[in-house]
Amino acid sequence: MAKFALSRRQFIQTGAAAGVWSMSRTAPSFALPGGTPLSIAPARKALVFIMLDGGNDSYNMLVPIDDIHHRQYAETRSNLAHSKKELLPLEGYTDANGRTFGLHSAMPEVRDLFDQRKLSFVTNVGPMIERVTKESFLNGSARIPLGLLSHADQFKHWQTSRPDQRLNKGWFGYFADALQPSKSEHEIAMNISLAGNNIVQNGNSSLPYAITEKGSTGFYVTEEQSILNETIKASFDKLMSASYDGDPFKETYLNLTRTAQAQHEVFKAGTKDVSVPTAFSETPLSQELRKVAQTIKASSELGLQQQTFFLRYIGWDHHDELLDTQAGMLRILSRALGEFQTALIEMGLDDQVVTFTGSDFGRTLTSNGNGTDHGWGGNTIVMGTPVNGGQVFGDYPELGLDSDNPLDVGNGVLIPTTSTDQLYAGLAHWFGTPHDQLDMLFPNLHRFSMPGQSSNLKLFG
Repeated sequence: MAKFALSRRQFIQTGAAAGVWSMSRTAPSFALPGGTPLSIAPARKALVFIMLDGGNDSYNMLVPIDDIHHRQYAETRSNLAHSKKELLPLEGYTDANGRTFGLHSAMPEVRDLFDQRKLSFVTNVGPMIERVTKESFLNGSARIPLGLLSHADQFKHWQTSRPDQRLNKGWFGYFADALQPSKSEHEIAMNISLAGNNIVQNGNSSLPYAITEKGSTGFYVTEEQSILNETIKASFDKLMSASYDGDPFKETYLNLTRTAQAQHEVFKAGTKDVSVPTAFSETPLSQELRKVAQTIKASSELGLQQQTFFLRYIGWDHHDELLDTQAGMLRILSRALGEFQTALIEMGLDDQVVTFTGSDFGRTLTSNGNGTDHGWGGNTIVMGTPVNGGQVFGDYPELGLDSDNPLDVGNGVLIPTTSTDQLYAGLAHWFGTPHDQLDMLFPNLHRFSMPGQSSNLKLFG
């Protein structure tokens, strides 16, 4: 029986993206905006970006558990607070202010990875143009991200790390411009998306190659011998060899279809014999990460060395029913991260892959009754064998309100103390970007240097 994987919607979301890249490209681009050449050291590495879409309430994910600071947390969070006995202690870690921490009870795999020094947190991070004080924010003199507290804008800023602009190009895309400047239309892009088209993987001349948890999308007929299969295959081959020189629209559409199908065949052939030994849960996120692991293992067969992946886990906008809904979603996230890291280790890939999360924004420390509203700074995860694990990077904020908190600009909206530039600079350098090009990749990075200190986090040894 024939199987058709290429619906109209899927074609537009997946194969068409690859075709548009090849048709719209005018000349190879090695440069960042402004024409600066970007050079990245080739290496067998992959970055995996999981976007927690909607704004994760991450101050209920990573919580202080020492007596003084947990008491402050519980008073501020009121009916949303978790008791100390509910939290999973992060053993062996105390920050510079004497705080110890616990994780949400739904995240035992993440706790274990932290204890094994394969995972760390970056705290109170968010898109920033410059360092902001409470005074400068309240008197209006601070330069703050465009559309602060807006889902659409902050989702975009997390992908570009240029919150003073509304761009449709991101830093993964600039990697592809530099590493695949002469990519043919049949080659697979190094930037692979499990979330359709996106901003972080768009470059000056490159777009992501979109797949699903089941693989690439294209026309597929089983190898079973039958008159029906042979007829369908012959009809498709005839369509692919047709010419519509007198109809530009039909010719353009046909060229897109040819390119998408050619790339589908390359991806299918490159991954079909690659097995993933680890058992993954049946949730979409776990299955997507299983496909990421398989694709990384197949990188040589796909003709790739460096790769990036983008995933979206949607549903974190918890204005209501925060406690129950977040617990279920954190459980899915933690299990998926644990399965993915286990798979990488079993497949001998763990020293080549770093995974990190982002989210539109942190949320208010205060309760709105049964949930929380849009905030700014929040906590995120960085995972992988190359990571300096078992750490909480950045400055975990005080969780008091108003005059008791120099970062609270109202209702527990916290000014970030670490910028996405600082987080991404560490990741980009590990991926192969020279130190002297990080300021060009992230133009606001230099604003976050402290006297005598680097602006970069020490995420890696």
